[in-house]
Amino acid sequence: MERLEDGNPEHLHPIPGRARKIAGRLDALIQGEASRAGGRAPGYRELAERINRIAGRNVISKDTIRNLHQASTQNGHAPNPTVETLDWLGLAFGIRSGATYFLDDARAALVGEQLQGLERLAGLRAVLGNAEVVGLAQRASGLSDNSLHMLVALADRLKALEEEASGATGGDRDRSDGSGEGLPG
Repeated sequence: MERLEDGNPEHLHPIPGRARKIAGRLDALIQGEASRAGGRAPGYRELAERINRIAGRNVISKDTIRNLHQASTQNGHAPNPTVETLDWLGLAFGIRSGATYFLDDARAALVGEQLQGLERLAGLRAVLGNAEVVGLAQRASGLSDNSLHMLVALADRLKALEEEASGATGGDRDRSDGSGEGLPG
């Protein structure tokens, strides 16, 4: 068994940073999709079928995706994907120029921020499906910052009271802003 420069034993072919970077970013995309799908992560076969459907031809296999996700081939070598493979992989998650996303830290950070923004919008859209919430937001529009803070505190207190009434909480009356100040009851 070979040893790395730091003296720690590793498998015969240590995984280079590039393969780890690709694996980490692919894992983040898979986990993000899983959270949006109620915890169900897409399988390698499902991803390969999605990519091949987008491409209109066979451009990637489930084994290639597995190797990229695990940062290692079955014989212990680091995968060495082409730019085209990474571009197709990015497209499976709605990312154009996938190779740039997987290999460039600045681009990955920008795409990560955009994906987080989309997730926040999806959550907001779900909340806005409730007509009462929309009406409250419309009435709150234009209030001063102090009034908005009071409205948030009132909503937090009402939620806590409802949870206490339903037995969902142990009666914690602290504010959600972390100040530790309970509202008068």
